[in-house]
Amino acid sequence: MSVSTRPEVGAFTSYQLPTEPEIPLRAKLDFNESPFDVPEEIKARVVAALLARRWSEYPEFGAPRLRGAIAKATGRSLEEIVVGNGSGEVLHAAVTVFAGSGGTLVLPTPTFSLYDQMAVLAGARILRIPRVGPGFDVDESAFLAAPEGAIPLVTSPNNPTGGVVSRRFVRALAARYPVVLLDQAYVDFAEPEDDLLPLVDELPNLAVFRTLSKAYSAAGFRIGYAVASTELAREIQKGVLPFSVDLAAEELALALLADGETAEKTVRVIRAERDGLAAALTALGLAVAPARGNFLYFAVGGASRVRRHLLERGVKVRDLSGHLRVTVGTPEENQIFLSALKECL
Repeated sequence: MSVSTRPEVGAFTSYQLPTEPEIPLRAKLDFNESPFDVPEEIKARVVAALLARRWSEYPEFGAPRLRGAIAKATGRSLEEIVVGNGSGEVLHAAVTVFAGSGGTLVLPTPTFSLYDQMAVLAGARILRIPRVGPGFDVDESAFLAAPEGAIPLVTSPNNPTGGVVSRRFVRALAARYPVVLLDQAYVDFAEPEDDLLPLVDELPNLAVFRTLSKAYSAAGFRIGYAVASTELAREIQKGVLPFSVDLAAEELALALLADGETAEKTVRVIRAERDGLAAALTALGLAVAPARGNFLYFAVGGASRVRRHLLERGVKVRDLSGHLRVTVGTPEENQIFLSALKECL
């Protein structure tokens, strides 16, 4: 039986993960997850809060408690916050609202692969502008030469390459295009000047997207949000289905945001480990891209072969078209990775 679908959707391959052999893992460093779990005392508080709730009822409409906690943590107002089932859902909503049904989404590539799927499902065209130089920088002049009315989507720090964009460039984008989408899922691991959230005050057409999956170790519960001017946030909200943040995710988010020390400690450890890991890879003669996230992107000959040999040694990393991306793990996991990598080179 043939299934009728939109041609662009039918031609698109959905997000897939490779089938892996059943090998005991010693270091899972392939998905940019935090190597540190949520502390047991926070888990206990979340479970207790959930046990006191009626599970037969929907979450509170509009998630005002969660939006209020995020507003407090970011120094914004409640009306500037949009929450969703991970930052991907909120980004998808924005792509649909601003670039869907024939609009153009401008992407500096390589970047997060799910953006392609968001664009296809929204009915948006994609204009890909390759990154340049050894640092995989955004080609700013080419980016600013995209057609008027296009919607730029930029990730800073970028996944998978790890670099950032400047305030000057974001201001130039906002002056050129109707809406600018800025994904800052990894900004907690970057430098203070890389946090571009303050630009929302001066750029009413800028939307900044964040997540609790990385620095807050909450990837298993899918909590993300956007910060934008009240008018822009109201439009993004139209693309988010109601009740998309469930009771468990909301209670966990509230507990994590109330306990900033855990995330701060996680970030300090990961930043130090990242810098040490980058130095070790460079000492092996590998070209490592500038890194501001919780991962490293490096060139290696025979990347697919090296990844396969690492997997045979119980170490999982990502193979991304001739480069490998390794998530920064615990000190022990990072040493396991380096030892295995030396055997594979």
